[in-house]
Amino acid sequence: MSESLPGQCEYPDCCSPRPQIALIDKAVCIGCTLCIQACPVDAIVGCAKQLHAVIESLCTGCECCLPPCPVECIRMELPVPDSPRTGADAARMRYEWRNERLARDAAERAERLAQAHRARAAPQESAEKAEAAKKAAIAAAQARARAKRGEGLLLNR
Repeated sequence: MSESLPGQCEYPDCCSPRPQIALIDKAVCIGCTLCIQACPVDAIVGCAKQLHAVIESLCTGCECCLPPCPVECIRMELPVPDSPRTGADAARMRYEWRNERLARDAAERAERLAQAHRARAAPQESAEKAEAAKKAAIAAAQARARAKRGEGLLLNR
């Protein structure tokens, strides 16, 4: 028998923690999408007010989806023995893709907001120009009227 450290099993396969995966209880899920937003590797799919599902092969077992769930419909379980598991490199790549997607979405949203702001500012600038043109036209008309009155006063003398 080989020597093992106190508190450690001689056979590491039987006592080492195996990765767990998240499972969603379909009867309890309300479709709030909080778990989808919390998942760092996009292993949960679904849409608002609809049932969500965990893609077992993508789930890393990080448990990030557990705290935001308001109805506690997510539990961690050992994967089915036949389910494929991906490695850490694949999970890291999905995490990076997710972060890129979120950054791209934020940049697109900021651009849309900037365009909307410019669109709101443009009519204001054109309204200011139109107001200035009206004032200039009124001033020109008043000047013509004064000039005519001045001519009429000279002719009446």
